[in-house]
Amino acid sequence: PVTMTTAPGSDRLFVVELDGKVYSFSGDGSAEKPDLFLDLKKLSKDARRIYGMTFHPDFAANRYVYLCYIGKEGDANGTRVSQFEVSKTNPPVVDLATETTVIEWYCGGHNGGCLKFGPRDGFLYISTGDSSSPSPPDSKSTGQDNSDLLASILRIDVNHADAPNAYG
Repeated sequence: PVTMTTAPGSDRLFVVELDGKVYSFSGDGSAEKPDLFLDLKKLSKDARRIYGMTFHPDFAANRYVYLCYIGKEGDANGTRVSQFEVSKTNPPVVDLATETTVIEWYCGGHNGGCLKFGPRDGFLYISTGDSSSPSPPDSKSTGQDNSDLLASILRIDVNHADAPNAYG
């Protein structure tokens, strides 16, 4: 497991596994086994790992969940944050056909991937990582470079798109 979260307006807990599966279960302690919420391998043969997941603050109304996942190492757009819709069924499942790519960046090692909505501003915060191997650290020297998305904390508005981007 890489993260555990809840959906606003729900008592379910969601556990994200690095290998691409997400399970959910009732938070009241009555679950005998977890329910499969998402299997990333069914989305794409290139999708390898999930690094982060968060629910939209208005999830109860819009049913949006956001995932940060990676594909091919070395791909210019191999790390991706996407929005998906979640069913209203019990247990809920992600509809993989509803994927909307929000933002992508280079996939090459430290990819970041933590996703959180700001509690006061409602913006989506994304850590991107430096896309380098651990030794030497930041071998791309991107940590001090403001001209790319790497080694950054991004703050985007997923509620107001600014074309051609899916965010503001």
